[in-house]
Amino acid sequence: MMMNYTEALNYIYGFTDYERNGKYTRDRNENMLREVELLKRLGNPHLQYSNTLIAGTKGKGSTAAYIERVLREAGLRTGLYTQPDLHTFRERSQCNGHLITEQEVAALVPEIKAAVEQIEASQEYGPFITYEVGTALAFLYFARQQVRHAVVEVGLGGRLDATNVTQPLVSVITSISYDHMSILGDTLTKIATEKAGIIKPNGIVVTSAQAPEALLAIAAIARQRNARMMRVGPDAVDLAEAEVRAGNLLPFSYRYQIHEQNEHGQRFSIQTPAGTYADLWTPLIGEHQVENATVAVATLEELRQKGIEWDEEALYKGLASVHWPARIQVVGHEPTIVVDGAHNADSMQKLLLALRSTFEPHRLICVVGVNKDKDISRMLQELASIDSIVLTQANNPRAMKPEELQQLMAEYAPDVSVQLADTCEQALDLACDLADSSDLICATGSLYLAGEALRWAASHGNATAADEIEGVDH
Repeated sequence: MMMNYTEALNYIYGFTDYERNGKYTRDRNENMLREVELLKRLGNPHLQYSNTLIAGTKGKGSTAAYIERVLREAGLRTGLYTQPDLHTFRERSQCNGHLITEQEVAALVPEIKAAVEQIEASQEYGPFITYEVGTALAFLYFARQQVRHAVVEVGLGGRLDATNVTQPLVSVITSISYDHMSILGDTLTKIATEKAGIIKPNGIVVTSAQAPEALLAIAAIARQRNARMMRVGPDAVDLAEAEVRAGNLLPFSYRYQIHEQNEHGQRFSIQTPAGTYADLWTPLIGEHQVENATVAVATLEELRQKGIEWDEEALYKGLASVHWPARIQVVGHEPTIVVDGAHNADSMQKLLLALRSTFEPHRLICVVGVNKDKDISRMLQELASIDSIVLTQANNPRAMKPEELQQLMAEYAPDVSVQLADTCEQALDLACDLADSSDLICATGSLYLAGEALRWAASHGNATAADEIEGVDH
């Protein structure tokens, strides 16, 4: 049957959408089984190109963007699968830097619908969810576009995620911290074990995880599967040095050092097993983005050993031209206005550190909206040192009401000046009224709020934010 884009999107979102409702109540063990069967009926599109698979609590999207941009600069036809989206579902599936079009979504969904109906008629598996259908759409799109290499971001965890049906040339695990604990576990060991489920037998894993308990969990699974592990970290003392001395962990294979930071980006170098990349540049702000770039470089070097060719010129150009919205993205000046999708305590800590060291604001004013299923108490503890906060909520069913957040602020950040606003747009308007030209306003707390903040910035004349908004689905 023929569909238009709206009909196709309604079909995709007609399944249970755990990403938006946050209620992961179903047995997840069938996720991959359903995905394998669906892709089989579609001709196994995910096996028609090579791929890199990236899991982690934070940094996986940025790392994916770095890798894809370098490979595209090298002349490869690339696919990029990430989530969630900021403005439109089409952001999730990109080929050579271009979003899948509405026409392409509408053309591919009927094929997927037919396959889903066949599987559901067999009653062998439980019902599909939106994420599984969307993942199959991305993989089918990449095959039809004849991509050479796809960079794929894991959705949740790794071991049972629908993307784990792929056979990556390199598995990547970025920073590990506390998030989705009701699903993945309440310790870093449990969370890392779920993420490490993407490591393949006799494969390669690159990781920037730093907490010793997370690293040991990843290393244990790598050893079980006879996989080689490459570690990335700063040019400083290894946080897991005792485990390295004990022989439980290898030392860093790739070390980075930052030489310059400003609101336009960062200059840095990377020490590799074979030598040094000097005078690298990234427009993404914050030390964590240099860490992500180093993970990307380590992954790219492993990919080159597997036949995915690129040269040094492509590396330098790709890192310098990467764009990844809502990651310390500057959308206004006097006062400086920044949008960031930080949504757990670790990312909030890194965000605030980067804002203070990079911009040195007179006062720091945050517009904050968070989802109910997050570790809110730890996030608010990180915000206890800022000057003023405007609490609001994104237009999302998972969003916590600002009045409820205010009660928690009184407990975890009692010295911060607090005001409330019903919407992100009203909150940003209020923050601008509160701020002087030397202050900094940061909208943060969730990617859903970040998307709304970028649309506010576009409506207030920010050209970059306006250029990246091709359409809003929700």
